[in-house]
Amino acid sequence: MLHLLKIEWLKIKNYRAFWVFGVLYLISIFLINYIAWKAHQRTVEAMPASEQILGNPFAFPKVWQTVGWMSSWLLYFPGMIIIMLMVNEFNFKTHRQNIIDGLSRQQFIGVKILLCIIMAVLITIINVITGFVFGSMSQGSFSWEGFENIGYVFLQAIAYIFFALMLAVLFRRSGLAIIVFILYGLIFEWLATALMTFNFHMAPYGYFFPLQVTDVMLPIPFGKKVFYPDTPAIGVLMAALAVYLFAYVFFTRRKFVTDDL
Repeated sequence: MLHLLKIEWLKIKNYRAFWVFGVLYLISIFLINYIAWKAHQRTVEAMPASEQILGNPFAFPKVWQTVGWMSSWLLYFPGMIIIMLMVNEFNFKTHRQNIIDGLSRQQFIGVKILLCIIMAVLITIINVITGFVFGSMSQGSFSWEGFENIGYVFLQAIAYIFFALMLAVLFRRSGLAIIVFILYGLIFEWLATALMTFNFHMAPYGYFFPLQVTDVMLPIPFGKKVFYPDTPAIGVLMAALAVYLFAYVFFTRRKFVTDDL
């Protein structure tokens, strides 16, 4: 497997778009949290009573959830990276060459799945560092309480990235796959969930869409009962997520293994 990862590294180390999107994602995580942190500081200065009512979302232990929720809006960056990397294999026929050189189709798609997992781990580590930085900048002492939210960050990242990989294998066109990925996540699911929750009073069922099931694990740090009423138990959400992850991997492998090269 290490040999396969070395091959992947040779493919991406000189791929400029990979580094551009990666750096933009890294900067954006710190920037979006800094903007929110600064806005909170100014709000407290203008209205000191607001902190007594809402608390400090960037102080320990709340910071783990806050950073996870803020950063979740940027998961489309790594998703787009995975789509571009996978579609490039089709565009430049490198997938065909790798298989001619001796890799099996299962090995080829397997290392892509492993790459997704590695990327999700890196995203999680970045969130841990970001949470520690902003928590240290806020009042209060360090706390591991609420650190389970970092686990939800990993689950959310893996769900988004696996979904993106499946779209890349399905469409084989980066533009179309990225458009579907963004429109589905940012518009369709949110609109469908909002309608089911507030118009049709079907709150529990609206939380079981493929990406929404992990979004519910990391709700907005305040007003959860308003934005996410009747949230299912975390065990139920994880069970639904396990089904989706299995489906992403199954259909991705099946599509790649059975399609013409």
